[in-house]
Amino acid sequence: GAKGVTCLVIEKDMEGVSFGANEKKLGWHSQPTAQVNFDNVRVPIENRVGDEGEGFRIAMAGLDGGRLNIGACSLGGAQRCLDEAVNYTKDRKQFGKAISDFQNTQFMLADMATDLEASRALLYLAAAKVTEGAPDKTKFAAMAKRLATDNGSKIVNDALQLFGGYGYLQDYPIERFWRDLRVHSILEGTNQVMRMIVSRELLRQ
Repeated sequence: GAKGVTCLVIEKDMEGVSFGANEKKLGWHSQPTAQVNFDNVRVPIENRVGDEGEGFRIAMAGLDGGRLNIGACSLGGAQRCLDEAVNYTKDRKQFGKAISDFQNTQFMLADMATDLEASRALLYLAAAKVTEGAPDKTKFAAMAKRLATDNGSKIVNDALQLFGGYGYLQDYPIERFWRDLRVHSILEGTNQVMRMIVSRELLRQ
């Protein structure tokens, strides 16, 4: 179980450590991703982090901050795409006027901005709780990660819709953000797992 896990520092030049070929991914092309292979790797005792059996606790302690980081990445991408959508809709003309003049466009932009700010506020609250070591920090980190990554993807998807066919072209930045943000609802624990964490904490009360 969890007590059978120990944290070790593995150095890349250790005998038996090798790396697979770079994966071909949907997005995140600027960050190489490859398997790390271990073949009879011998790790000296001084490379142990913490005591034996503390590895799971150490790993879990880093997840709250990691989830905030992924949420922040989603909101940064969403903010960029909202800014791009505002500028594009003011320039793009249809039926003799800018598409930003149409109420359906205005409502989409308003919802995108509202969802972005709501997610950002929860992320800041969760970050404060993690920094302070609050007892409910894990629940809030999970809530913030779930909301920020789900809303981030939706905002980028709506931005692509506002760009129309141009949003699908690599000449414009939206399609890259659409691909890059998709994985955020998987990283640092899937958003389904985030819901499990939140509901578990609620039912404990």
